[in-house]
Amino acid sequence: MSEKVAARDPLNLILFIASLGGFLLAIILSGIIVFANLFSDSVGMSNGPDYSITTAASIAFVGICALPTSVLSLRALLGHSPLPPRPASSLWLISLVLLPLTFTLGHFAFELGFYPNILGPPAHILTALVPALIVVIIVRRYGPLHSPRRVWGQFLIGVWAIPFTSFLFEIVFLIPTVMAIVLSLMSTEVGRRFVNIMTNPDRWLDPQAYESALQILRQPSVILIILGYVMILVPLIEEAAKTMVIWPLLRRRLSPASAFIGGAIGGAAYGLFEALFLTQPGPAWTTTMIARVGATMMHSFTAGLASWGLNQAVIKRKWGAFGRAYLGAVFMHAFWNGVALVISFGAIASENLSVNLTPSMLDMINFSGVVLLTILSGIALAGLVRIPRKLARDHEHIELDKPLETLGEHTNRGEVVN
Repeated sequence: MSEKVAARDPLNLILFIASLGGFLLAIILSGIIVFANLFSDSVGMSNGPDYSITTAASIAFVGICALPTSVLSLRALLGHSPLPPRPASSLWLISLVLLPLTFTLGHFAFELGFYPNILGPPAHILTALVPALIVVIIVRRYGPLHSPRRVWGQFLIGVWAIPFTSFLFEIVFLIPTVMAIVLSLMSTEVGRRFVNIMTNPDRWLDPQAYESALQILRQPSVILIILGYVMILVPLIEEAAKTMVIWPLLRRRLSPASAFIGGAIGGAAYGLFEALFLTQPGPAWTTTMIARVGATMMHSFTAGLASWGLNQAVIKRKWGAFGRAYLGAVFMHAFWNGVALVISFGAIASENLSVNLTPSMLDMINFSGVVLLTILSGIALAGLVRIPRKLARDHEHIELDKPLETLGEHTNRGEVVN
């Protein structure tokens, strides 16, 4: 693409405004959280462990992730030559050695209370970042070369746009889900008592409220509704949203390898976001964060699979391939969520002994769940390693990303980049 055409590309202006604005908003929001934390400490309002500094640092880090996109877009707007595509350096894989260190620091900070506001933020951020970084390096090693602007743009979509879109639609579908639960509860005495407590804020801290909540979690209808939301609606929404990464590029005839890699990059960024904000600092931080490593692999693989399928449908009109890929991604995501939910129910049951299961049975359920999640993580990692290589090899001599006359640039891997 010529420098004049690149400078006129409205996508550059959109990326620059969105990335710079998002960065400033994130910094302001994190500053407000830090100020509120300092104020509460100064007036003696702090009560118990406070991990707001870690939250503020995570928000600031998500904002910092936008800076590369902002700089690269500004370069294009000013008419500077784009940075040349480069393969991912395997040296970044050395970052794997950071994980034992970051897990150790996080364990000391969050579970032992050793300087949580000093050791906690870097441990939390790096533990979330390293798996996403490894995924990006893996999928880019053998696929077509892409410009830094594309890679950072796809990463930014994954860490910003996909979480916001998914959350919006999940809230929309959560409303009828909650209504279905309420209607189900109204048919039982325990349910009616719980609904009465929930509609009276003065009773929310009543010990009876907690006991009632545990009782309704034993209701089969409630369990089925929760499973339906977590295992069907959430995967359907999130796997569709994760294909957003390649939407702006579909008109440029992406190759199958580029579609998979783009989706995987966005999925890794989405996994990073979830690890930062769904993992709560506290006594269970280490266990939860270990699971988030596998979740990042899963999100990246399913996003790549769904994006590849969408590309097949748009470019080659292979809607059957899209259906199989999308439903396969949804199934893997649903299975992961289901296993994680069973482990969570097991943890609640073991703490409250509110189900007719012995401790050994609960331990077996938890152990089986961990094994299943490990197997799913291994499948995802194997797919991330093998699929980009296979797709790139199958289409090594086919020019699909863009017509030569619009780009005028080839890489040494047989594809055109932008």
